Amino acid sequence: MSDLSLLFDYLCARFHLDLTDDRGLTTTEIAVVTFMLVGAAIVVLGIIYTAAKTNAESIPTPPAVGP
Repeated sequence: MSDLSLLFDYLCARFHLDLTDDRGLTTTEIAVVTFMLVGAAIVVLGIIYTAAKTNAESIPTPPAVGP
């Protein structure tokens, strides 16, 4: 097992979460999780945009050839 799955299993056990039982899942919890995922996606897109912009600005412009 990977470290991430071990951490996930530990947290589920620590907070007494049973992922097979969705009776206690409320709309608020779903909204909070969705909000966190959207926030993470925005951060990742910002990082990608910044990296792409930096790379685009570092491309040298060829000199103009006159007639």
